[in-house]
Amino acid sequence: MQDTLLRVFVVALGLMHLWDDPGINERDGIILQKHEEWLLKEMANLDQEIEPANQEMTLTDDKGPLDDVIKIHKDPNPTAVSKEFDQHVTEKDKMPDGTGILEKSRGDTDTDMKTSEVVHEDQTESEVFISKQQEALSQRHTKISENETSDWEKDYLWYIWNTLSIISIIRFFKKYLRRNSPMKQEEARDLTVLLPDSNTLQCFHSKCIQISLNKKWKEGEFLEGFANDLLESMRGICERNGSMVMEDFQMNVCDIIVPFTPPDPYKFQCLLWHNQATDLLPDTQVCGQIKLVENKKIPNGCHCQSSDADDSMVCLLHCDEKVKTKITDVCDGPLCVKNSAFLSKSQVARWFQSTIRQAWTLISHKYEFELNIRYIDAPGALVVRFRSGKRIYFSLNPVVKFNSDAHFYITPCFPNTLDTFWTLSLTIYEDRFIEHISKRLPENSCHIQTLDIACFLHKRQTTLSGSSSLKDFHFKIALMHLLLTKDPSQWKPSHVACRLQDLLEFIWRSLEKKLLQHVLIGNPLNQSVIQVPAELTRAKPVNLFHPLVVHNCIYKHTVMHFQETLKNADMLIRDYIDKCNDSVNCSI
Repeated sequence: MQDTLLRVFVVALGLMHLWDDPGINERDGIILQKHEEWLLKEMANLDQEIEPANQEMTLTDDKGPLDDVIKIHKDPNPTAVSKEFDQHVTEKDKMPDGTGILEKSRGDTDTDMKTSEVVHEDQTESEVFISKQQEALSQRHTKISENETSDWEKDYLWYIWNTLSIISIIRFFKKYLRRNSPMKQEEARDLTVLLPDSNTLQCFHSKCIQISLNKKWKEGEFLEGFANDLLESMRGICERNGSMVMEDFQMNVCDIIVPFTPPDPYKFQCLLWHNQATDLLPDTQVCGQIKLVENKKIPNGCHCQSSDADDSMVCLLHCDEKVKTKITDVCDGPLCVKNSAFLSKSQVARWFQSTIRQAWTLISHKYEFELNIRYIDAPGALVVRFRSGKRIYFSLNPVVKFNSDAHFYITPCFPNTLDTFWTLSLTIYEDRFIEHISKRLPENSCHIQTLDIACFLHKRQTTLSGSSSLKDFHFKIALMHLLLTKDPSQWKPSHVACRLQDLLEFIWRSLEKKLLQHVLIGNPLNQSVIQVPAELTRAKPVNLFHPLVVHNCIYKHTVMHFQETLKNADMLIRDYIDKCNDSVNCSI
């Protein structure tokens, strides 16, 4: 019994580790499936062989040793005894003496009675003996058949339990060895991406990517003047309507952010919800809510502090006292959710798009192009269409400042149930981080080239196979991880091929683990480079690939997208180099 329990425990432990192990590959699944089929087949054969064995035992009981016993005890037959007695009586009846006949008849009568009693007793004893023998033999054969069947089943189960125990022990030690050797596991999963050499990559960056970036900077100069004119018109509309106040915009090539604030006496209060991955927020861990609050005066009973009092009124009693105020929530305030003080993203998006349309109507006569909104869900996704057919895509995004270097923005295609949750952007901190760490690298270091080429390959694959959850932002964070861990001497210009290989492999390993932590959140290493707010330093690390953990279909699509990117990398780079060599003005 103890051996059986031990085997059951080992099998259960092995199967538990087997099911919990996310690294089981398809080959292991096929082996287990075949093993299960073999076990089911053997159990079926066991049931089929048990039935004939029982039938053979029954037939042996009916025709075997029991018949021999019955025949042995039926030989002294009562019929034979009566025949002998009749023959003896007949011989005596033939004697001439009558007296003798009478005496003999009396004696014969007595003898006949005794003989019948003996025969009856013998017959009764014989029947009782036969029935007892039959019952004993049937019990003996039943016990023999049961013992043989149980022994056979025990032997078969013994082999099955031992087989399962061995498999479970192998799986258990295999997983244990995997956990104890993570470095070997990572080395085995490293990809060997086919890439051109460093000289070819530098030529590709200078002839193709750099020229494209220069064109974007020229477009940025045009967009800066146009955005300034458009926002001036939007500010005038907001002042007349008494709605939000738009501050000076900040521009990053084709991405323009427009901070806005509520009119006096209101202000925004930001509540950070960092690293709270729950069922409510499965896809966004760095986010927050924006509450509309108001500074209200605490009345002291004097008319100088009443709501109708004029600001120019001078109170002789309270001229030296500071007015006490308290912060209160403003329910049903402008652009807030109904019966709430939290700012609504959907209402802000509608307000911002409506203001853009009104402002464009006022200034459109000064320009010879069209301005259209690309997506309804994205408040400021705009496109300029010239008469020549040329288009310039840019974004004009309304944001709420968290502090001087971070802001909350609207993420497109967000569920309506999360209308009050805004995504936190740390772009300024990230750019500052790369700028500061670049000072430690060799002259003309290859880190920017590495990031530009990786983003280029990703964008071209997006054009070929469609979008995925993998964004340029993820490549940027992966590069920041490498800048922290790699020695500065490894970022020389001649090492661009090796560093590009490292960056692509880092993304691949992160996809396999479904884990890519943000460098600036919950990471004490970044303090040696730049200073970030204390709220972000104290926070737990944030997994930027958390949506891939929640949505398995999105994860599979993203992995396939990146695999195609790696497969087509060398071919795309060489094709664009050939195009740039054939044309004078290369454009991507």
